[in-house]
Amino acid sequence: MRPYTMQPVGPPTVKPPVPPAPDSPTGTDAPAFAPPGPPAPRGSAADLVTDLTLFALFYGGLLIAFTEMGHRLGVYPAVWPTDALAVGVYFLMFRDAVGRLSAVVALVSIVVHLVAFGHDVGTALAAGCANALTFALVGWGCVRAGMERGALRSVPMVVSLGVVAVAGTLPGAIITAFVQFIDTNGAFGPLLLRWWIPEMASVVLLLPPFLLWHGRAEDVGLRGSEGSRPKFSREEELAFASLTLAASLVASAYYREPLLRDLGGAILLWFAFRLGLFATAVASSAYALAVLGLGMAQVWPQPLLLTDLVATMLRLQARLVLVMLPALLIAAIMAQRSRQQREVQEDRRRLAYALEGANDGIWDWHLPSDAVFFSARAHRMLGLDPDHAKKRLTDYGEVVHPEDLPAVAKSLKDHAEGRHLLFQAEMRARHRNGSWLWVLVRGKIVERDPVGRPTRAVGTVTDISQRKHLEAALEHAASHDPLTGLSNRAGFDRALEQARRRLVRDGALFAVVLIDIDYFKSVNDQHGHMAGDLLLTTAARRLQSAIRAGDLVARYGGDEFAIIAAGKSREEFAAMADRLHKHLSRPVEVEGLALPSSFSLGMAVADDRTLDAAALIAEADAALYAAKDAGRGTWRAVGIAARTAEEAAHETPRRQMLPHSGLRADRRPPQ
Repeated sequence: MRPYTMQPVGPPTVKPPVPPAPDSPTGTDAPAFAPPGPPAPRGSAADLVTDLTLFALFYGGLLIAFTEMGHRLGVYPAVWPTDALAVGVYFLMFRDAVGRLSAVVALVSIVVHLVAFGHDVGTALAAGCANALTFALVGWGCVRAGMERGALRSVPMVVSLGVVAVAGTLPGAIITAFVQFIDTNGAFGPLLLRWWIPEMASVVLLLPPFLLWHGRAEDVGLRGSEGSRPKFSREEELAFASLTLAASLVASAYYREPLLRDLGGAILLWFAFRLGLFATAVASSAYALAVLGLGMAQVWPQPLLLTDLVATMLRLQARLVLVMLPALLIAAIMAQRSRQQREVQEDRRRLAYALEGANDGIWDWHLPSDAVFFSARAHRMLGLDPDHAKKRLTDYGEVVHPEDLPAVAKSLKDHAEGRHLLFQAEMRARHRNGSWLWVLVRGKIVERDPVGRPTRAVGTVTDISQRKHLEAALEHAASHDPLTGLSNRAGFDRALEQARRRLVRDGALFAVVLIDIDYFKSVNDQHGHMAGDLLLTTAARRLQSAIRAGDLVARYGGDEFAIIAAGKSREEFAAMADRLHKHLSRPVEVEGLALPSSFSLGMAVADDRTLDAAALIAEADAALYAAKDAGRGTWRAVGIAARTAEEAAHETPRRQMLPHSGLRADRRPPQ
C-alpha cells in the first residue's frame, strides 16, 4: 500500500504572488505566481489520525441522521444512502485507504448502535460488520474495475458499476437479514430484499457523480464533437433540460400522476444523448432524490398506509435503478462516441497539418470502377478547383506528361505484381496555367479481391518541382562551364561516348573539332583578363550560332573549344570546318577596342568503328597541331579525302597523324 495521502475537493487554488528575493532588487529571479501543483502529501501520523477522525465523525453523523429520519418517516431501512455516500467521499478525498476506512466504518457503526440506539452487542457487531463489508466491497470493486478518479466513461464501466452494486452490497445485507431473521423468526427472503435493495439502489443512484467528479471538466457530451456551432450554448441547453426535468416532477406531484413522473426517464435520455455523462449522473441522482422525497411524503399515487410505505419505497428505488442505468449506459456510449469523434478530428487535423507541412496531397483510387479521390491540397497543387473535382482517374489523363506515362504504368504494375512493396514514380503534371511541374506519386494497394486482383490503392502526391529545378541546376553546373555556358570537359566526354556508340550501332558518322584561340596569352597580357573573358564568350556565342541542332559545342580547356558534329559525308564535314573558321575569324570589337581574332582548328572524322574515343581525340589534337605548324589561323583535318588542290592544302593524311597521336599534355606551341 502506498503512503497515505488526502486530496482536497474542488479545483486547485492559485498561490498569492511571490515577493522578490532579498538579493534580487528587480525581482526577476522570482516568478510572479507560483504554478499550482499536486496536493501536499499528508503522510504523518498526526495527519492520518486527523483524517480518520474527520471521516469517523462524518460517517457517524450520516448513520445517526438517516437512521433517525427513516424511523420518523416509517421507511427504515427502505431508504439507506449512508454507505454509498461514504464510498463517494472516499473517492473524492482519499487514496488507497479502503482498509483503514473500513475499520473506521465498523468501529463507528458498533459504537453508534451501542450508545445512540441502545442495541445489544450482537446486533451492534452485526451492523458494524455489515456496514464495513459493504463499504469495503463497493470501494474495492470500483477501484478494481477502474472506475475511480473519473474513469466511469465507458459501457464496461457502467456495467461494472451495476455488478459492484449488486454483488458488493449483498454480503452485508445477508448478515443484517440473518440477524433480524433470528430475532424475529420472519421470512428470510423479504428481510434480505428489505436490506439489500436500498443498499444496491443507493450505489447506482448516488455514487456516479462522485466517481465522475474529477473528470467533469473534460465531459462535454456529444455537443463537444459537433462540427457546426450549436444554436444554444451548453449552459443554456443544460439549464433548459434541468428545468424540464424539474417541471415534470412538479407536475407529477401536483396531479399525482405516475405517468408524468415516468416522463423524467425520457428527459434523462436527453441528458444522456446531449449533455455528457457527468451531467446525466448528477441529473439522475437529483431526480432520484426528489422522487424518493416525494415518495416518502406519500405524494403518489395516493396517501398510503404506513405498513405499505416500506414496500412502496423498495419498489420505487428498484424502478429508479431501471430508469437510471439505461441513461448512464447511453451517456457512456455517447461519451465514448464523442471521445472517438474528437480523436478522429484531432487525427485528421494532425494529418492535414503534417501533409500541409510536407507539401503532400492524398489520393484514393478504386480500380474496378476507376473512381478516384484527390484531396483539396492535391487539387490546389495543380491549380484546380476542389469543388469541381473529377470523379474518374481517366479524366486526369491529360494532366500527366505523355513521356512519363510508361514509367508510371511500369511502376504500378511492378507493385501490383509484388515486385515492389510500394508504388512510386516521378512524373510531370500539367498545371492549370499550362506549365509543367514535377510531382512524386507514392502509394500502396490496400485492398484486393478474393482472387488477388487489386481493388483499391491509396497514397500521396508531392510537388517536387523545386527539388527537380535544384537538381537540374546542379547537373547543369556540374556539366557546363560557368563563364561561357557551354558544356564542360565532362559533358563533352559523355556526348563523345554516345556518338561513338551510335557509330558502332547505326554507322552514323560524326566529326570531332578542336578549336584553339591563337595568341590568347598575349591578349590577356596586353588587355587584361576581362578582355580575355570577352574573347572567350564571343567565341562561344559564335560557335553556338554556327553549329546545327543536335551538335555539341564545349569548352574543352582554358582557351580551347571542342565540337561534336554529325554528318553524312566527309565533304559535308570539310564545308562545316571551313564555315566555322570563317565565322570565328571575324574581328572582335568592343567599346572601341579591337581584339585579334585568330583561331586554329583541328578535325578528325570518325569513320572507323574500332576507333575509341581517346584515339579520335588524339587525331583531332594532331590535326590542330598541324594547323598551328602551318602558321595558325587555319584548319586541318584527318580522314578527309582531298578533291581539289585548295582542299588538299587543308588535308593531312591519317597515316601521317597517327605517329603524333595521343592526348596533349605539355606539347602546346608558343602563344
